[in-house]
Amino acid sequence: MLKDFIWVVITVAVIVGFIVVFMAMYTAVLERTREIGILKAVGSSNALILSILLRETLMLAIVGTVLGIILTYGAQWLMHLFPGNLVQETVYKWWPISGGIAIVGALLGAVVPGYKAVQQDVTEALSYE
Repeated sequence: MLKDFIWVVITVAVIVGFIVVFMAMYTAVLERTREIGILKAVGSSNALILSILLRETLMLAIVGTVLGIILTYGAQWLMHLFPGNLVQETVYKWWPISGGIAIVGALLGAVVPGYKAVQQDVTEALSYE
């Protein structure tokens, strides 16, 4: 019974984490609509602009995943520093899964508004506030 509960908690955490990453990237790209308009005005293609957004998003997702792993070790170190009843078990097989979820969520969060932004007319994108 406890394993079922743990899987439910993990599933909810994965869904919430995916939504948070998606919305953060969605907001970040929407805030750059004006810059995308400037790039289009100087002659950049839609594919180039989308490529720039995706590469930046991928870099942020990878750095965030690595930073999360480093913070895991920092939390373990702090728990060993102050002995008590707190126990942290690191499940290494979840690292690639959580990294994949973060990367997919970030890329989807950047593709949707990025595609919307590159499809706008240059004057609309430049006047976006």
